[in-house]
Amino acid sequence: MKRESRLKWVILLNVIITASQIVGGIVGNSMALISDAMHNFSDVAALALSLVAIVLAKKEATYSKSFGYKRAEVLAAFVNSAVIIAVAIYIIIESIQRLQISQSLQINNDLVIWLAGIAIVANGLSVVFLAKDAKNSMNMKSAFLHLLSDTLFSVAVLGGGLAMKYYGVTWVDGVLSILIGVYLIATSWRLLWDSAKILMQFVPEGIDIPHLVMEVEQLKEVKNIHHIHIWQLDEYTIHLEAHVDLRKDLNVSETHEIQKRVEELLHTNFSIGHITLQFEHGLDENKKLIQ
Repeated sequence: MKRESRLKWVILLNVIITASQIVGGIVGNSMALISDAMHNFSDVAALALSLVAIVLAKKEATYSKSFGYKRAEVLAAFVNSAVIIAVAIYIIIESIQRLQISQSLQINNDLVIWLAGIAIVANGLSVVFLAKDAKNSMNMKSAFLHLLSDTLFSVAVLGGGLAMKYYGVTWVDGVLSILIGVYLIATSWRLLWDSAKILMQFVPEGIDIPHLVMEVEQLKEVKNIHHIHIWQLDEYTIHLEAHVDLRKDLNVSETHEIQKRVEELLHTNFSIGHITLQFEHGLDENKKLIQ
């Protein structure tokens, strides 16, 4: 089964979970169940966005879109994580307000317990469906982690329901909701930042430009390398463009071997896959490393 098909089944499953939890949360007067449902709803939106991004990323490049839609999945991961953080903040605010009146609330514990148990099973199946794809894609990993957190949150809701049913502790529902919100923010922030760095074309982690320059300039034909730009097109491909100042005035055909050696060095030592070099000699220009 292709990952698109798995996503479609997971989306359908989570729509059913979300609808049942919203209804159950309102009827059962459980903020923990409603907050878990909101998280599930955000995951439905995230999964739908992930599915669209996968389809777009497969489109071929065109004259007007020379890179195609290679960043579609990165953009999806960024939007998904931002929405999750917003939902988490809402959950925390609502839960704090709910705690202030928790003693007067009548919560249907049996309904909360049953729906939380069903959600654990359904979310667990969703996690299994996406586990394989999560290893190779930021987009799918974000969906997988959100579904895994859903499973854990449902366990927390189940625990809260049991505590309220057998011990009469009404504040557990609100406290668990706050913990859910805090956990959502903590787990989503890293994804938000990682996807933002790609979208902003930051230098990928693990690449030190001064060290890269030092290695390239060890080649005897190279006087210096400057005007360097390094970025990720998507989560798999690293691009580099730079000016290379040669010690001798060579013909274009004579630079091919130098270019091959530079490319091999950059690919082997820095995992850079797409390299564009401009060879120069004796030009009177700014030789700043970063331009």
